[in-house]
Amino acid sequence: MLRSGLDPELVNQWRRRIGPVGALGPHRSIQVRSRGRQGIDLYLPIVEFDAEVPEDFEQIAYWRPLGSIFTFCYLQTPVRTLRTAARIRECPSNFLVLASISTGLTTGTANGHDFRARAGELSITDSRLPYDLTTHSTSEVTGIWIPTDMLGDDIAAGATVAPNPADTVLTRACTGLVTRFALDAVIGGIDVDAAAEQNIIDVVRMLLNQHTSRHQTLREQPVVLREAIDGMIDRNFRNPTFTADTIATHLHISKRHLYRQLADPDQPSLADRIAARRLEWARGQLEKPGQARLGDIAHSAGFSSTATFRNRFRAKYGLTPDEYRRHHCAQPVHPS
Repeated sequence: MLRSGLDPELVNQWRRRIGPVGALGPHRSIQVRSRGRQGIDLYLPIVEFDAEVPEDFEQIAYWRPLGSIFTFCYLQTPVRTLRTAARIRECPSNFLVLASISTGLTTGTANGHDFRARAGELSITDSRLPYDLTTHSTSEVTGIWIPTDMLGDDIAAGATVAPNPADTVLTRACTGLVTRFALDAVIGGIDVDAAAEQNIIDVVRMLLNQHTSRHQTLREQPVVLREAIDGMIDRNFRNPTFTADTIATHLHISKRHLYRQLADPDQPSLADRIAARRLEWARGQLEKPGQARLGDIAHSAGFSSTATFRNRFRAKYGLTPDEYRRHHCAQPVHPS
């Protein structure tokens, strides 16, 4: 008989991605594992759950309430989630739910709009309004619930937002910050004080207001700026023409202001961060079976020349790329 529910290997992979519980602090979350028809029937009272084959439904969820907001992450099989007008009357809820989906696809309607969220995207669901959302495969979701009265006068008074924010530098930065904050809190168990909560709430308010203040936000908020830069490096490091100048141009800020905001003697420069990301990728290629040419690896990693690649690799790892390829299995090499 075939096993229903979540594939055990997918569960193991998910647990490796989110990290060990309690690795960052002593605070523990509520873990709930729901299965089958009973799991659907006993789910949160504010929504209705449905699955094509109820007996196959399974969800592993972690929840942690903080001072004002809730953090969560879960892995679940395909499911339809509805918040109807009747549920809204029976179970009032005044939250915006920001969720980052890592795997899977979710479609439907929310906040009076069509809804479509794919891997890597952020969605915003208003619990004061009806929604009808369907996940089409096993999905991995992380996010936060924020009271609407903490998100500005308009939202508190009943205004809502589109469920799928525009794909901007600020949206990507906020997605990364929200996801990391939620995982650090709900899985890592990190201590979260009122100031840390307010910081993430401020980030969300920036996201909601980005159509009027996107560039000002990036200039004035170093934490958002750093997250935006990290995302740009991850997406573009393999382009040999990608430099600090590219980042400044894309963010619509001067290079001088960019360096001033990131001034920290204990942190690597932007050029070093880009090179480090290229080296990390190149090292992974060297560890793969086969004998790919160093020139091809250097070019694919974004280095301007094989010589530059060799010099930077030796400076970081203490071996040339060829030496590393011969010896990495026998004796792991650590960056200098």
